[in-house]
Amino acid sequence: MLPFMTETLLGLTGLFLLMVVQVIIPPIPAEAIVMWATHHYGLYPTTVAAGLGLLVGSVLAYTFGRYLKHRFARFFNKRKVRIVLEHIHRHQVLILWLRILPYNPSDTISYAAGIASVPAGMFLAITSVTSLVRCLMLAMLGQGITKVSTVMHVGSILLLSALVVHVILFAPRKNRANGPPPGEDQPPQASR
Repeated sequence: MLPFMTETLLGLTGLFLLMVVQVIIPPIPAEAIVMWATHHYGLYPTTVAAGLGLLVGSVLAYTFGRYLKHRFARFFNKRKVRIVLEHIHRHQVLILWLRILPYNPSDTISYAAGIASVPAGMFLAITSVTSLVRCLMLAMLGQGITKVSTVMHVGSILLLSALVVHVILFAPRKNRANGPPPGEDQPPQASR
């Protein structure tokens, strides 16, 4: 029994470290890692190890984003970059809560939150909740995968959530009270 416990503890430690690294190195998919780990370690151990790894990796990315902003202040003071940072800052709470959805760019959100100077307390609070809930949802999806047909269902759910995130972040806005988006020309003024 002791070798099994040691193997499980080492595996969960490895899962934690892998989740930290997957936030820092974007191409590694958290969804596949968590769903795979659920079959080996169970729902709750996977959720805790993966969720804490996602949290620690996100905090490291956030901290690196803060460093980048200070190190490259001249770049971040350019007009177009400032406009992007203002949009991130204006919608910071919504953007942080998007991390709860499976298949989201949580690494990019963490870097951007640091660069946009999102308050550390707010970042940590929302990221703690979203990391654990997201990993729980992924672990539950992974637990349900028992045959090829369920892989298709899970893939559909992940694809749909990616579409929702895309629509929320990139859909054109109808409200033009602040003028056209950056890069669009001003409409011609009527002469008097």
